Amino acid sequence: MATTFLLSAFGIFPSTAVVRAEDANTRVASMPYSECLSIIAEAAQELGEAPVETVSNDEETTVRINASDGFVTVSCSRDGKMVLTKSSVPEAAGMTAAR
Repeated sequence: MATTFLLSAFGIFPSTAVVRAEDANTRVASMPYSECLSIIAEAAQELGEAPVETVSNDEETTVRINASDGFVTVSCSRDGKMVLTKSSVPEAAGMTAAR
């Protein structure tokens, strides 16, 4: 499960980051904006998928990275917060994670 990899692999977070679980599918970390953007690049490279930008402004960057079992949304804000959320694609909907 590719999306589970991203949520469980805390190796992608800098050792100085304070990471907490909001729920089973969401992690929140405190870190500088530039480090958060680096994590987006690393996660995209690990999954072999280009991130799809959903928000890009002076205060926040949010991307979605597709995975074989759903997708991951990563939000970086200039106030030093990163939110990483795993979302699965419901099989009952007859959908797949494919683009």
